[in-house]
Amino acid sequence: MADFDYTLKNNKLYDLGTHIGYFAAFLIFASLFYFIMTFFNKIPQAIRYYHVLFFVITLSVIRFLALRFRK
Repeated sequence: MADFDYTLKNNKLYDLGTHIGYFAAFLIFASLFYFIMTFFNKIPQAIRYYHVLFFVITLSVIRFLALRFRK
């Protein structure tokens, strides 16, 4: 059984799935964060959702590259 766990974690499809999962979690967090902050008027009027989305995508790419270079 331990061998199955080892082969699963070294699978490229498993890695892709974890990256997509983290990205989806980032998007959900960004959406909730943006809507809560705009509800309480804590974000300036100049910042729109696509700014937050771009920031989240940038963080996701940095995380992906850091994991690639660490290996």
